[in-house]
Amino acid sequence: MGSIFAVFQIMRVALAFTAVADVWTLMLLKIPGQKPINDPIAEFALAALASFFLYTFGMALNDLLDSRRDRLFAPWRPIPSGRLSVPAVIVLSLVLMLLGLFSATLLSWFEPLHFPVALMLAMTVSLMIVFYNATGKYLGYIGFIALGLIRGVNCLIGRPNAGFLILSLFLFTHIAVGTAISYRLESKRPRLRIAGIWKLLGSVALIDAVAILIMLLRGSITRSVLMDALGPAVVAVIYFSWVGRQIFNHHEAPRKRGERIMLVGLFTLFAYDASLLAANGAFHGMAIILALAVVSCIAFWVMRLAGKGLTVGRPRYRIRAGRS
Repeated sequence: MGSIFAVFQIMRVALAFTAVADVWTLMLLKIPGQKPINDPIAEFALAALASFFLYTFGMALNDLLDSRRDRLFAPWRPIPSGRLSVPAVIVLSLVLMLLGLFSATLLSWFEPLHFPVALMLAMTVSLMIVFYNATGKYLGYIGFIALGLIRGVNCLIGRPNAGFLILSLFLFTHIAVGTAISYRLESKRPRLRIAGIWKLLGSVALIDAVAILIMLLRGSITRSVLMDALGPAVVAVIYFSWVGRQIFNHHEAPRKRGERIMLVGLFTLFAYDASLLAANGAFHGMAIILALAVVSCIAFWVMRLAGKGLTVGRPRYRIRAGRS
């Protein structure tokens, strides 16, 4: 039983639902001039599986490549604690990646032009996941850009021909900037310097501008699309206003604030999805995403409670406010 829990733990199963919600949101949108999904049950199931497996592949690969470091700084995690072996996680990572790509391949059969765009996007996400875990996270602001792109491209897998990049734009910006703020507060290595922050913000602005330009050239920017964007725009303002308060909250340890920003930021992804669907008038879709958010929250707390007895070696200390 402990090994099964360790597998779920290393896959971050509860948080994988955030990736599924992103993919489903684009599929549930009412886009002018486009027909609805041809085979909803099959396509929604395959899109969910593709995004779920790719997300869990990224999480397992992260723990695998960090296992040597975790033996020193996080011995309670599945690999250093001995609950999962390195060879087992290697096999698990490969299986998850292949399942994600296989699901995307089946999903490609439903595409009108019979060109495997969904598979190409899934392969792109897989390559970016490998790049981030193997190299990107050691390259300062480039790693945060890679993380944002992984999330932004992933949401297109279920409906790659939609030409709707507004959701990708918000998800990319949210992950890239929010993760960087959390990273700096937690004082992780390598350090994110002020120069790196400016490079990050400049890169985010440039990529967002390119996404908007692509939509303009394709004629995808309409009044209805701009109205749809109001929902996630409000969510972004609320979230980053809260983040600003966390940054200047000197009554609590920076590391703890950083961890909270990261966790709340992940669950805020459901708010981006639901608000976009609400602004789009797809209220049944919004209800589906909110239900998925409830499932994710329940799964997260179940995993957290179940893991309390299995985290042998977790340090028991307090950090006073104002010290990292």
